[in-house]
Amino acid sequence: MNGIHANGIHRVTQMFPWQELWEESFVTEQALIMNTIVAAGLKGTVYHIGSTSVKGMISKPIIDILLCPEKTAALDAFIPVLEQIGYTNLGECGRPGRYFLSKGNEENHTFYLHLCYEDHQVAIDQKLFQFIERNDPSVFYSYMRLKKALSIMFPLDRDEYRSVKGMYIDGVMSAYRLGERTLADKILAEIGDEDDSRIKYWIYEFEMSEKTRQEFEAVCAVHELTPDEFMEAALRDAIYRAKTDPEGYRKSCMEIQQAGDDDIRLVRCYPVYKGETEAQAYRRKLAEEEANKNDGTDTETDTLPEIR
Repeated sequence: MNGIHANGIHRVTQMFPWQELWEESFVTEQALIMNTIVAAGLKGTVYHIGSTSVKGMISKPIIDILLCPEKTAALDAFIPVLEQIGYTNLGECGRPGRYFLSKGNEENHTFYLHLCYEDHQVAIDQKLFQFIERNDPSVFYSYMRLKKALSIMFPLDRDEYRSVKGMYIDGVMSAYRLGERTLADKILAEIGDEDDSRIKYWIYEFEMSEKTRQEFEAVCAVHELTPDEFMEAALRDAIYRAKTDPEGYRKSCMEIQQAGDDDIRLVRCYPVYKGETEAQAYRRKLAEEEANKNDGTDTETDTLPEIR
């Protein structure tokens, strides 16, 4: 453990209930940081991260901050500026391209600052886990229980506390990212190969409320698309977003669910091949689903994205 963190608030792992004061402390420190770097001719974005940024989560009374400079500025240029307002640079701490700085030694007025670019893995992981904590109740409560247990097991061993907690966080993020890849692959498997020369067109079956159906048909009319053409475009857009921006894609899905607007559900989709009728294509799809059921393959489409 670095010498500056060997004693006091930096060493103990005691947990405290979430407090509004943590958000207030961050806002005050954020303003100080922004005013200081702007005065020095620098630009960047300051984020509140870590458990003190997640309402309701227990935490050590230390405010975690992420400072992401614009790519036009060197990271090193920010360090002497931050030192002017009380921060101590502790170096990269094993994460090349990320500087870790510390300030203070009092409850609710101690700050850990991560200095790196937006596309650095530290910044990506910090914002991703914060998003999961805020939006997945199962992770929120299991993480809270873990932190309580670790604080009891390792009351004065911050390194061991962080090591075990880090394994949990890495596991959650790995499962989340794997889930996003699986979701995109599942959609892609459902709609097949867009370059398959045998396919004439696709048919989509979906369920929705009568109100949503009327809105859906109106949108199709405005864009001069059939419902199947619109659905195919929406699915392909969902695939693209799930593969290129999984965090943003999951967030948009959660927002739709929380707003109660997720009443469009894809039941099945299948191609009509050249030389066959729609009735033949439908019977072929049903036969495939039956065969998959018999061999244990999951054919449920409930995990496909809602289309809005």
